[in-house]
Amino acid sequence: MPGTLDEALQGDNPLPRWIGWRLRLLVGVILGGCLLVFLVAQWLSTQPRLPVGLRATAEGQVKLVSAITPPLQRLEGHALEGLRIEQMGPLGEVSVVEAPVDILALQRSARWIIDPADRERYTTLHRSLARLADSLPAQGGVVLLELEDAPDEPVLVAPRGWGGLTPLFWLLSLLALVVSGVGAVVLLAGVQWRNAAFALMAVTQGGHLLLMAMESNLELFMPLWFIHLDTTLRTGFDVASAAAMIQVAVLHPRKHPWWPWISVAGWSAALLLGLSTPLITDTWRWWWIQGGCTALALAAIGLMVLTYRQAPHPFNLLLRRFTSISLGTWVVVCAATAYPDGRADMLLNVTTFGVMTWHVFFASQLLLAPYLSRSKPILQEFSLLAASSTVAASLDLLFVAAFSLGQFASMTLSLFLSFGVYLSLRRWVMTRVLSRDPITTERLFERLYRIARELERRPERLDDLMARLMRELFDPLDTALVKGDVSSSTLRGNGGILIVPLPRLSGADGSNARVFVLKHADKGRRLFTSEDARLADRIVEQLHRVLTFDRAVEQGRSEERLRIAQDLHDDIGARLLTLMYQAPNPEIEDYIRHTLQDLKTLTRGLAVQSHTLIDAASEWKRDLSHRLHAARCELDWVLRCSQDMELNVVQWSALTRILRELVNNTISHARANRVRIELSLDDDQLHLVVTDNGVGRAPETWSHGLGLGGVRKRVKQLGGAVAWREVEPRGICCEVLVEHFSAQPNS
Repeated sequence: MPGTLDEALQGDNPLPRWIGWRLRLLVGVILGGCLLVFLVAQWLSTQPRLPVGLRATAEGQVKLVSAITPPLQRLEGHALEGLRIEQMGPLGEVSVVEAPVDILALQRSARWIIDPADRERYTTLHRSLARLADSLPAQGGVVLLELEDAPDEPVLVAPRGWGGLTPLFWLLSLLALVVSGVGAVVLLAGVQWRNAAFALMAVTQGGHLLLMAMESNLELFMPLWFIHLDTTLRTGFDVASAAAMIQVAVLHPRKHPWWPWISVAGWSAALLLGLSTPLITDTWRWWWIQGGCTALALAAIGLMVLTYRQAPHPFNLLLRRFTSISLGTWVVVCAATAYPDGRADMLLNVTTFGVMTWHVFFASQLLLAPYLSRSKPILQEFSLLAASSTVAASLDLLFVAAFSLGQFASMTLSLFLSFGVYLSLRRWVMTRVLSRDPITTERLFERLYRIARELERRPERLDDLMARLMRELFDPLDTALVKGDVSSSTLRGNGGILIVPLPRLSGADGSNARVFVLKHADKGRRLFTSEDARLADRIVEQLHRVLTFDRAVEQGRSEERLRIAQDLHDDIGARLLTLMYQAPNPEIEDYIRHTLQDLKTLTRGLAVQSHTLIDAASEWKRDLSHRLHAARCELDWVLRCSQDMELNVVQWSALTRILRELVNNTISHARANRVRIELSLDDDQLHLVVTDNGVGRAPETWSHGLGLGGVRKRVKQLGGAVAWREVEPRGICCEVLVEHFSAQPNS
C-alpha cells in the first residue's frame, strides 16, 4: 500500500502479478486446452457418420429422422433394426458384417446405465458396430440400413469431416475451455488449497463437457476403448468433485479450525469410494457411486452450515444454497434414471439431455463463483440466466418428447424461446424485483449517526468505518488510505481517481492528515464524476458536524453535571452537615451521616465524566457494605472481570441505582441476614446476580411500584433484561443480563 498521496498518484506502480511465470503458465494452459480440442476435433472428423439422424420413440424403436441429403428424406419415419455390410472377397465369396441397432445403442455414456444386463448389452452392441466400422475403407463405404417393413436401403457412410462436427460440440468444447481456464486463473492468482480444490472442480467439469461433446458426434460408431475410458473418467470426475466440495467448504470463505483433518478425511473417503467400486457387485455398483458422491456433497453442505453458525458470512450462505440446488437436481436426475415411467425414450432423454443440462448448470456456477461474492449485479444476472437455462432445458425435453423434434431443432427452438423470455423480462425483474437498494438520504444519515456513536467509544476505528462507508457508496475497484492533505474531495486521472479527505477528530495532530484514494467506481465499470466528489464532501462535512455537535453537547452535559454536583455539595451537603451536628439523638445523627455518604457518592459520580468498572465496583462494595452492616446483614461480594472498561455516566448511574434499590428492598422487606452480589463482565456481557436469604416468595405476584419499576427502567436503559426467581431453601434471586454492555449510549 502506498504511504503518501504522491506515491499513490504516481504511475510507477509495480508490475501486476500476472507478468511473469503465472502469465506464461496460464497462456500455456490455454494453448494446451485449445490444442486438445483441436486434436479431438481432428480425430472426430475421421470417424464414420450415418447420413441420417436417429431418434428413439416411446415404443422403444429407433427411427430415421433428418436426412442430410434429399434422396434419403423418403426414409424418414422408418424404424431401423440394424446395419449390414456385404463385401466381395478375392475369390468371389460374399462376406457379411452385421450389427443390430436398438434404443440402447443411442445411449451416449455407460456411466448412466444402471442395470448390469443393459450395460453388457450396450457393450455388445457397440462391439458389433465398431467391427462394422472397422470393415469400412478409410474414405467410407456403402452400408445397408435394415429397415422394419421396408427393403434394405444402401447409404454411403463416410468420415464426418470438419464440416460435419455439430454446433453442440463447439459449444460444449468452448464452455469446457472457459471453465477450465477460470479454474487455472483462480489457482494461479493465489496458490492455496481452496483455490486448488476449485481448480480441480473446474477441470473435472471441463472434462465432463468435453466428453459429452465427443459423445454427441460419435453417435453409433463409438469405439470400445472410448466407452471404457468415458465411464472411468466420468466416475472419477464425479468422486473428485464431491471431495473437492468438502475442501472448499472448510476453507472458504473462512477456514475451519480443523480444516486439514476434515480435508484429509474427505479425500480419504473419496479414495476409499473409488478403490472399493470394483469390489461391489454389478447390481449395486452404480448405486454405490451415486450414494457415495451424494454423501460427500451432503457432508460439504453440513460443514457449510457449521461454518456459517460459527462465523456468519454472506458468501457462505450463497455457496450453501447453490450447492444444495446442485445436489437436489443431481438427486432428481438420479431418481429419474433409476425409476423411469416406462417410456424408453424419456429415460434416454433424461440420461442424455438431463445430465448434460446439469453439468452445464454446475459448470456455470463454477464459472461465475469467483465473482458472485464481489458483485451483486453479476449475482442477479447469473440468477436470471440460471432460471433461463432451466426453462430452456425443460422446453428442450418437452419438444423432444411431445413434438418429436430432432435434437438440434428442439435445442435451437428452446434456446431462442428462453432467450426471448429473458430479454423480455430482464429489465422488469432487475428494476422491480432484484433492483439494488440505493442508499437514501435517511439511511445515509443513519449510517453517519452510527459512525459518530462508534467513534465516541472507539476513535481508533475512524479509518475502518470511513473506508466501509466509501466502499458502500462508490464500490471502488481499489481503496487506499495514505498520508496527504486536501481541502476537499478532488478528481484525478480524468475521473479514474477520487481523493477524499479523512475527517479530523478533536485533538488530532494536523501534521498527520490522511486521505482516501478511491480508484474506478462500481468495480471499474464507470469513472468518478463531480457529483461523486460533492457527495463525498457533504458526507465528510456532515460527519464533522455530527462529531462537533456531539462534543459540544457532551461538554454541556459535563458542565451541567459538574454545576449540579457543586451545588449539591455546597448547599444540600452543608445543610445536612449542620443537621447532623444538631441531631437530638444518635439514631438521627447516624441516619444523616448515611445520607451524607450517599450524597458524596452521587456528587462524585456526577463530577467525574467516566469511571472504570473496577473503581466503581470498589465504591459500590464500600457503600453497600456500610448499608448492610447497619442493618446487621452480611455481604458476600464477588467480582469477575476479564478486562476493565470505562463506564460512562449513564452506565455508572444505572448500575448504582440498581444495586442500591435491590439492597434497599432486601433491608426493608426481606429481613435477610446475608446478601450475595456477583458482578461479572466477560466478552462484553455484563451479568449481575443479587441473592438474599430473606422471607420473600413468589416474585411473579409482586406489584412493581417505584422501586422495582425503577430497576426495570434502569436495566432497559442499559439494553438488558432483569428477572426475579425464588431460591431454595429460602430467599430471592434477582438476575440482570446485558448482552452488549459497551455498546450502550452516553445519554
